[in-house]
Amino acid sequence: MLTYIGLIFSAFVLDSTIYYVDIERGVVDEIEFSEAIIDYVADDFVYVVTQDYLYKIDAGRALIIDKAPLPLRFNYILLRRYEIILISTDEIIVLDRGNLAFKSGIGIERGDHRPIVKNQSLVGLPGQPRIILMSEAGAHNTIRSVDIGSGRTTARVTVRPIKDAVYDHQNSNFIMLEQGQTLLILNPQMKIQHRANLGFDARRLVTRDEDLYVFSDDGVFLLMKKGRLIDFQPLTGIHSICKSIILTDDGVFWLDSLTFRISEWLQNHDHMTQLYADVSSDRIIGIDVHDEMHLIEKSPGCVLKLTNHRRDLAQNLPASPRVDSLWYLQLAAFTDPSNARQMYEEFREKDIPVFIDTADLYRIKFGGFTDKPLALDLQEKMELDGWLVFEPRKYGDNSDVFYVGVERFVIDKGIVGKE
Repeated sequence: MLTYIGLIFSAFVLDSTIYYVDIERGVVDEIEFSEAIIDYVADDFVYVVTQDYLYKIDAGRALIIDKAPLPLRFNYILLRRYEIILISTDEIIVLDRGNLAFKSGIGIERGDHRPIVKNQSLVGLPGQPRIILMSEAGAHNTIRSVDIGSGRTTARVTVRPIKDAVYDHQNSNFIMLEQGQTLLILNPQMKIQHRANLGFDARRLVTRDEDLYVFSDDGVFLLMKKGRLIDFQPLTGIHSICKSIILTDDGVFWLDSLTFRISEWLQNHDHMTQLYADVSSDRIIGIDVHDEMHLIEKSPGCVLKLTNHRRDLAQNLPASPRVDSLWYLQLAAFTDPSNARQMYEEFREKDIPVFIDTADLYRIKFGGFTDKPLALDLQEKMELDGWLVFEPRKYGDNSDVFYVGVERFVIDKGIVGKE
């Protein structure tokens, strides 16, 4: 599992290791992670999903700067402008991107859902909080537009299995390689705009302004976005494509965007198998069969092996300076007040001072905490499954006392404190 996930910095994740590439120093920081990584994504920070937690990591400083408990397992993570979206087989969770606090959760039709593209911040129309998911259904794929406010499927289409997909920001369409040598174009409302028979087996595509680069075992095809062939460049043994740069068994090739001809190339002496671009396409990162990294420079035309440096991942979780809002652990939510009351009594019998917060639902909550690290610490020690929410302070009428091991805690005026 290896992906280029940054434009300002170069960060990669391989198995349970985060790699941070400092181009200027020629150094790769290897940051060991103690948990298996299920999924991840990043722009300014690296967001990592494990079985139990979501982590927000500053890879340049090898520092966990925030985390949130996950009461169930999630398969995918997406970033939107102000939100983090977590996707499971039957639920979508929305978190605040700034502090990882729970915002909302919605149930969706059960299935093996995955995002059709990872970056969905620009997908769809302004003011429409939707994500586009794809799931397998026998010999077909179902692609659906899901309203993340209600969980309602607003549109869907069934197609043959999809091998690759990109979002064309210029025309607000999805361009996909459908099984059977077919190029398929969908709009965000899941209406088929165009379908074209390519006449060859394609396996990857990249958008290029008005054109498409489509890759096969025989080489690279230049197509118009509706599938008409413009040009072809024969290249065999293709391992990786990054923008207009191609890595093969023999070398690294730069395609000129105007002429579609090879402008520069370097031999692949280091047996590299994967490419990732740095800030400019003149400098890229190559990874070899031993997972070692190399800096490839188009000019002056050289490959430099980067030095690996192991770093320990530290943790510095934020305190919450505000007192008008506090952290609460939301343990459950019910539409039926009798069910909420039953769970409330069960927690109270265990000497856990929960309360019921009623608005649209009957929510069982525990808190509040001025300090998020304390909330996380008690959540782990008390083995409580729930979401951390950051909300206006709830004032209780009475004080409460509870113990965690030999430690004594007091809830006074709605605030948890350790004695």
